[in-house]
Amino acid sequence: MPDGSLFDRIDGRIAKKKLEKALEMLRSESPQELRRKLGNIDRDEILAKMSEYTPARLRQMGINIDELKGTITERDLQKLIQVLGPDGAIIAQRIRQMLQ
Repeated sequence: MPDGSLFDRIDGRIAKKKLEKALEMLRSESPQELRRKLGNIDRDEILAKMSEYTPARLRQMGINIDELKGTITERDLQKLIQVLGPDGAIIAQRIRQMLQ
């Protein structure tokens, strides 16, 4: 296995764990608590990072897009919008595009 592929898979496992934790927080915490926790996060940085995750890159990382489609619900995206406001709408739209 080439080194890049090994590192891609490690990055994929880390990204998947972060996504699982984020979904857990989104589903279990109140919008107010999420706003408090996410208040200092740079939304532009999130959008820039999301641009790096193309379908091809996700496959390289060993992340199954079809599996994500079954994990991330419209309700999750609506709560994200509720918590982040206009920035959340942009991020939710990017997530929808990634999952198509």
